[in-house]
Amino acid sequence: MITLTASADEIGITVMSSTARAAMAANGGEGDGVGLMVRYLGINARERLHGGEEDATLTMHAEVCGTEFVVTVRDLGVPVTGAPDGVLSLLEIGVATAADARSDGASNVTEVRFGLPAHHRMVDTHGLQVVSEACEPSAEVVMFRPMVPGDAAALTRIIYRCYGWSYSHADFYYPERIAAELESGERIGEVAVTSEGEIAAHWGAVYLSASVVKTGGTVTDPRFRRRGIAGELGVRLLARLEEIGVIGRVRDPVMTHAATQEIALREGATIIGAYLNVTHPIQQVGITDGVGAARGSLSVAYSALRPLTPARVWIPSPYESMVRMVLETSDWPRELAPPGRSPACPDRSVLSTSFVSTNNSGQIVVTVVGADLVDAIDLTLHQMRRSGAEYVQVRLPANQPALGTLAAGLVELGLSFAAFIPEFEPPTEDGLGGDALVTQWLADSDVDASGWVFADDRVKNMVLAVIDQAREVGSRGQSLQRRAARRAQLFAVLD
Repeated sequence: MITLTASADEIGITVMSSTARAAMAANGGEGDGVGLMVRYLGINARERLHGGEEDATLTMHAEVCGTEFVVTVRDLGVPVTGAPDGVLSLLEIGVATAADARSDGASNVTEVRFGLPAHHRMVDTHGLQVVSEACEPSAEVVMFRPMVPGDAAALTRIIYRCYGWSYSHADFYYPERIAAELESGERIGEVAVTSEGEIAAHWGAVYLSASVVKTGGTVTDPRFRRRGIAGELGVRLLARLEEIGVIGRVRDPVMTHAATQEIALREGATIIGAYLNVTHPIQQVGITDGVGAARGSLSVAYSALRPLTPARVWIPSPYESMVRMVLETSDWPRELAPPGRSPACPDRSVLSTSFVSTNNSGQIVVTVVGADLVDAIDLTLHQMRRSGAEYVQVRLPANQPALGTLAAGLVELGLSFAAFIPEFEPPTEDGLGGDALVTQWLADSDVDASGWVFADDRVKNMVLAVIDQAREVGSRGQSLQRRAARRAQLFAVLD
């Protein structure tokens, strides 16, 4: 790791930029893009240091994390609500892989990730073919065991055999990214392997927070299907999650078939929402007719792996009926509290943002609800839309009383309900953490569900309710635009 403190002037910014550039180059990466990004971050921070009362110094940390080179810049200027426009623009053209910006109470923190050469090395498809659903079934014996970093390349190969190049989670095509996540503990998995070490099936999990994981990446080679292998992997994975103390398990079954929905329901999961248009178009061999024409959507299910702590939640009125739908199908100890007229809250919200250019998607995570909540989210949404976002997810802390009042206007920003996740963060006495209300903004809210398959009415009713609100919220913006156009026509004669 490199740590450097410099003054927020031309000399200091140049030293930071040159140091980051040299460090990236020393690790085999493209240094010019890193140098350009750090210079831009320094200039942006300098512009927010005004009035003479702030400490006009910048601190930069640079280190290798797995297959990425990560640069973090801290400053003590005006609080940030998201990554600067220029950072998102550089992300869009591929200079960096991801960016995150937030205020942590002590300083502003902007983190940018850059891919090292290993980050961009994809699955070796030499000799590989997509396996047809109509293939001959295999009776070969498989061995069940935990996944290890050495299995990463084999996992990318089974993904290719099942999906070609159309799998919705692009990281599964990059073996060294998977290996790095396994080594760091961010990912765990269970696999069924052949005597030659090839993976016949996989089921894994990644940490979404300290208390919740998302399970998925469930894939079975067509030659090994209808043998109960995926079910056995699911049992093994669940036992591991319970052993390591995970509170909750989120999964996102596809809606092109009902198999993974049925598994989730059979295991007692509650359908908590749907992420609409969240992935680029996908293809599933033997399931879909080629690559879909629209972005992919996912249902969302949650299972509590141990009893939840009783809690009160403050849900804004536009989303209350959706949360009630979730709670009515669960036994979670949750009480919907009425919004207060003047809830106590700080002037400024605390939030972080991230943007992934490869999926044209962003995320806004609010940790503290402040009086400026709507303005802060609106500004960040605007930045992401300008950078080509097609999907933005906003996660809100549902246990903070101010949320019920101050977030009531978020539908006017185009944010509709996505999901309600209990104990997404471990609960705290001061109300921080705990349950999450997830909302979503869609570039195209006209979601076509005509080809979707639902396991039962629990999935169908929730997903269609999410779609209905997304369409209704999305049409508000169009109505406002038409109203403005008509006003312009009416007043044109007065000009």
